[in-house]
Order: sequence, then structure tokens, then C-alpha cells
Amino acid sequence: MVTMDLKNLVLMIPHAQRLGLRFVDTSDDELVVEMPYNPELEVLPGTGLIANGAITAFLDTALGAAASAQFNEIRRVATLDLRVDYFEKPAAYSDVRAKTRCLKVTDQLVFVQADAYVGAAEQPFAHAVAAFSHMAFTFSDGQSLNSKEDETVGQLS
Repeated sequence: MVTMDLKNLVLMIPHAQRLGLRFVDTSDDELVVEMPYNPELEVLPGTGLIANGAITAFLDTALGAAASAQFNEIRRVATLDLRVDYFEKPAAYSDVRAKTRCLKVTDQLVFVQADAYVGAAEQPFAHAVAAFSHMAFTFSDGQSLNSKEDETVGQLS
């Protein structure tokens, strides 16, 4: 479940801000996140091609958001495994979108996948799969984030 809290939390991540990420569409099963074209992210200036490192960071963040969206509470998630297969270069000077889907949730892991595309989602230029560990946010007194009202994420230990 993607809530406003989750969106705000993801968009507070410094590299998500730097990449200009934004949520485009959310549903119970899928999440679409967009990274707008930015000339500062080009692999070579003037080519219009976004560097693979920026796309990988974008996909990692989108997949992490998809993993987090599987819970009714805010949870810590950490990337354990990430694989990105590039089929071709994305179109130059284009915004990139990632359409994510959760594959499985266990008591310790979330498995997710995403297709990265420009234009039609049915024609991805890359595919990513990832595994994330998850655990509750806890404070130094042992209470979880969700058991404390009026507390902010910035005060977590």
C-alpha cells in the first residue's frame, strides 16, 4: 500500500531528490516511478543518454519503494541483491519510467521486479529484479515507529 507517508519518505532520500524522482501511478499491484531527463546525468555531455549508473540508482530506489509498499506500516528495507539487464539504450533526451511489481513477500525478504522504459511500457529497454530485507523501525527504547504517535522519522535511532 503506497501512502503519502511512503511517498514523502522516499522523496526525502537525497539521491532521489538529486535524480528528480516522482511517483506517476500507484496501485495495489504496481508502482510507476519517473526519473526526468537531466543533462547532468548524461554518460557523455551532449549525447542525451542517461548514464547506466543513474538508471541503476533509479531502479534500486523504485524497487525499494515497491518493497516498502507491501506493508501497512513504514519498515526499513535494504537492498540485498539487484540485477539489471539492459536490452538497449534508452531514447536520448527522454524521461525514464519504471513499472514495478512485487513477486513475493516472506517474513524477512521482499522480491520485486521492474521494467524501465521510455514511451510504451510494453517496450522496456531494461529489466531489473531485486531482493530486499525488511524490518520494523525501532527506537532505542525498543518501541516501533508505528507504536509511537507524534514521532518523526528523523528521530529514529
